[in-house]
Amino acid sequence: MLSQQKTSPLQPTQCRSPNRRQPNSVQSPGPLNPIAAAISTSRSLALPSALIFSVPVAARNVRERQAMQLARLQRPFQRVAGAVASASRPLGALSRPTTTSLEDRFASLRIASPTEINAAVQGKRYATVKSQGAYKLKSKKTIPKKLGAKRTGDQYVLPGNIIYKQRGTVWHPGENTIMGRDHTIHAAVAGYVKYYRDPHRHPGRQYIGVAFNRDDKLPYPPGKRSEEVISPSGIPLTVTRLPESEQSTESEDSTTTGVSVTAQTTVTAKPKLPIHLRRRIPLKDGNSVIARLIQQKLRARAITKAKQDAWRLQQQKELEARMNTRVFRLQDDYSYRETNWEIGRLIGDAGTIPGTEKTESRRARMRSRRKKRAAYFRELKARRVAKARRREESKRRLREKRAVLLAQRREATTTVKATNEAVKVAAEKNKVKA
Repeated sequence: MLSQQKTSPLQPTQCRSPNRRQPNSVQSPGPLNPIAAAISTSRSLALPSALIFSVPVAARNVRERQAMQLARLQRPFQRVAGAVASASRPLGALSRPTTTSLEDRFASLRIASPTEINAAVQGKRYATVKSQGAYKLKSKKTIPKKLGAKRTGDQYVLPGNIIYKQRGTVWHPGENTIMGRDHTIHAAVAGYVKYYRDPHRHPGRQYIGVAFNRDDKLPYPPGKRSEEVISPSGIPLTVTRLPESEQSTESEDSTTTGVSVTAQTTVTAKPKLPIHLRRRIPLKDGNSVIARLIQQKLRARAITKAKQDAWRLQQQKELEARMNTRVFRLQDDYSYRETNWEIGRLIGDAGTIPGTEKTESRRARMRSRRKKRAAYFRELKARRVAKARRREESKRRLREKRAVLLAQRREATTTVKATNEAVKVAAEKNKVKA
């Protein structure tokens, strides 16, 4: 309530004169205007009209303020009552004007339901969350992390793709499919998804398989041996027979693989040289010696070139073998796919194929250049230190050598002096004897 007095919004305040106390028998709700209330009170009590207008101005202002507040509070309810009354009237009654009192409007308001009142006051309200059917998605467009079918029938899949995510074996893995630890069914080969039943395998189970052709029917016959079943990935299975020299080398070294043995025999095999390089030049004069030296140089160059060509051919064969061999490994999300390293190796080693020389970014190349430069300066400093150490070592050895030589000279000088003294003594003795 906005006023200090305890008044109900549905009952107007009673107009009482501050100067005269009215009897208890006269306490009925009056009109909203305080002057009209005073007139009605005077008529009921048979008071003179002069006494009516002797009411203080402050009390009259308080009553007027209370009446205005009450009217402001009743305004939304009057609108609702008018809307409800107009909706409940027939069409014929709309043409003629109607005058309704405040009590009639409040009576219509009490009959109206809370839903209509809320709708009229607040307006139309839409649902924040849609109904359950609005969130239905197609089976092939379901959310990946949620349960359900991720691939429909006759839809093309790759090895490792999730076909059906479930908890429990509602569907069982059929032909060319695998099931993970969380009962998720994956495609094992590239093909088309098929939902089918196999009474021979189990009468009550339903299976999900992958067919190699869209028109194929699963399950395949037990005795069917076609190229798709034998080689489902489309890669032809070929048997490469090694030459006799390679077979003998392979039998000698059984621990190495076929690729490494082939590379070893190809590189170590003697290449076919031209006739002018195989012919031996006899040594007759100086020109023949020079010709033989040139022939040896050309022969060594041809052998090196043949080895390099054989190595490049072997690298190309290994590259083709990698490109034609696909190994699918189990990932953390229970899917099967090739590793990033194997996918990156499909184009070959860095630098062996045009366009793969600069495999890193510009910043990585700058870091590599700085590292190389720092390593070069460290090596240069180490070389300087080593050179100074070698210089000191050579000086030390030279000093030691000089000291040894001086000692030998002193010893030789001492020996010579002693010999001379002995000779002199012997000569003097001989003179004395003579």
